[in-house]
Amino acid sequence: MDVTRDNFAKALREFKESIAGCDFVAMDMEMTGLYESKQLTPNRQDTSDERYAKLKRSVESYGVAQVGICLFTWVEAQSDGQYSGYYEAKPFNFNVFPCTSVGAIPVETHFGCKNTAFEFLARNGFDFNKWINSGIPYLRADEAHRLKTDRAGQLLNKRTSFVVDEKHAGFVRDFERALKSFSSSRRKTMSYETANSYERKIIYEVLSKYDTLGARGRLGLIEVFKGSKRAVTLHNLDKLRKLEANIKAAHGFCEIIDVLSAARKLVVGHNMPLDIMHAYSKFHRELPELRADFEQSMLRFLPILIDTKYIIESTPAIKTRYGTSNLDEIAPMLEREASYRSPPASLSHRAQLIRHHPDFVQSASQSMHEAGYDAYMTGATFIRLLKLEGGLDLYAISSPSENTSELVLYRYINKLYQATGDRLYWQLGGSDASRLSPTNVRQPASEGEGAADSFADNANIYESSHDSALAREYGNTTGSSSGLGSTKRANGNNGLLSDVFSQYSLMNINDAV
Repeated sequence: MDVTRDNFAKALREFKESIAGCDFVAMDMEMTGLYESKQLTPNRQDTSDERYAKLKRSVESYGVAQVGICLFTWVEAQSDGQYSGYYEAKPFNFNVFPCTSVGAIPVETHFGCKNTAFEFLARNGFDFNKWINSGIPYLRADEAHRLKTDRAGQLLNKRTSFVVDEKHAGFVRDFERALKSFSSSRRKTMSYETANSYERKIIYEVLSKYDTLGARGRLGLIEVFKGSKRAVTLHNLDKLRKLEANIKAAHGFCEIIDVLSAARKLVVGHNMPLDIMHAYSKFHRELPELRADFEQSMLRFLPILIDTKYIIESTPAIKTRYGTSNLDEIAPMLEREASYRSPPASLSHRAQLIRHHPDFVQSASQSMHEAGYDAYMTGATFIRLLKLEGGLDLYAISSPSENTSELVLYRYINKLYQATGDRLYWQLGGSDASRLSPTNVRQPASEGEGAADSFADNANIYESSHDSALAREYGNTTGSSSGLGSTKRANGNNGLLSDVFSQYSLMNINDAV
């Protein structure tokens, strides 16, 4: 589903309704650039802190043009007494553009664009006009809070420490002179021209000293009017209510990320560090200065991550077999292999083990480097790497003691591909899978028992007031009883265990708070 501001409300409803029951989420992004220079490009000699600093600079320098999120849900079926099923995919391709205004209040955002990145996007069919004119706006919650606090202080005559720069000192004197003349006249209104948002801010700050003067924003000017103290107060309260509604609209795409964060689902990506740092920085909060602080914050933001590039790079048998870990190369190979290796009698079933939801078939893209399609291919690659569709058997590669799928998967949780001088991966949160043993991992239920129970209330995982607000708004959205948590699988597979991921999520978050 290609999503712009025109159909965002519908897509948001669909996303909210679907994520609670999905089994895992795949994510991908398209950006306006990567690195500013060769010196700022990651290399294997980087320390972990140096790598974080380089990624942070990239994220703060460039923008995001598209966010692809694909929800995968196991659909179970029974035929001739045998259980089977398939993964149903719902890919969303969100075109996003920074919020430019909250009501009549301009919001300015600066981000860089790299010529080679734009050329790459254009070569792959990216519509720049749609991105700018119809992109879904977004404004982080902390940025919205600052804007609301500032504007509410003006409207409710709660003066803030506002210092006018020397360049606008003359503008202030002229306005105060005009205001004095207006106050002593019989006129009911006065129009005062403004050249930019800063001059409008100055006017609102000056008027905040007066109980009986209000203001209305107009194109290119502000209209000042006289009224009783009660009338001006009611006018300002009405403006405050409208501001609340405008801020909610400006929050825009950030609400999708809020829902995703509250859901506590496994999020799969390919070469994830930049993607998750952009998701954090653009739609959640400002990036922490220190790598360790970011790692701990991620446990409250997106607590369970798996990077398919790390799976490939850390498993020599896979890397040797396919000769690449690039998504646009390995994904088509795995897709073809899944079909070719299937016995003819079961070809139609096996080839469709991953299917689009009927409502998403017509709008499904087949273009690599569109974020929605890349997210779909990332999730499909994850499934195929786990031998759900004739791919390489990770279980056979693992040691004999790792004889259950959940223990194999624990080897990859929260380890993101990041080749530096000291290691192949970036371990988020400082919690290593090696401290988990078969005795403290809940095993999947037997086939006759159905799906394992999911862990319930996760309300205590939110530490900050913003996270608590997410919990109140979206509640506990974990607890799928199918797919990753299901025990009935086609071809005898016991699934990918969302129940165990729920345990891991709670363990890591308890460590972080």
